[in-house]
Amino acid sequence: MATGLRTGLAALVTALCLVLTSCAGSMASGPPDYTGTWQLVGQDGSEPARFVVSADGTYTARGIPDALACRTRNADTSPPGCSEGRSSSDFSGQWTLADGSAPGIRFRFADRFVRQGYPTDAGLAFFTGSLDVPRPDFVFVRTPAR
Repeated sequence: MATGLRTGLAALVTALCLVLTSCAGSMASGPPDYTGTWQLVGQDGSEPARFVVSADGTYTARGIPDALACRTRNADTSPPGCSEGRSSSDFSGQWTLADGSAPGIRFRFADRFVRQGYPTDAGLAFFTGSLDVPRPDFVFVRTPAR
């Protein structure tokens, strides 16, 4: 009788493990969805800085601060507007999911890396210097669809 009880208990434990594992597996999410419009925190008005990220792997950037857009300070490798001394730039290009250990979205212009946005609870964070600083330099939040 003790053997039957142990066998039943083992079967129950196995069944529970299978159920819990399959539920956890079905709740696991895929890669983050970055599509939509992302607006710079702290900017209001008719033309705040924003990224419009499309599902087809393209994006459009409007009013992006010079410190964020002009990473290299080299006109040949930076988006338009960086060499002209403007305070912001408009450009478009391709985006990809970041690979490796740092999750996020990578923005490219004319096959050149511009910046990587990192997902945070606050939104999409951008760092212009070290990643070791306590706060990002820029944070963009997804705006509601209109």
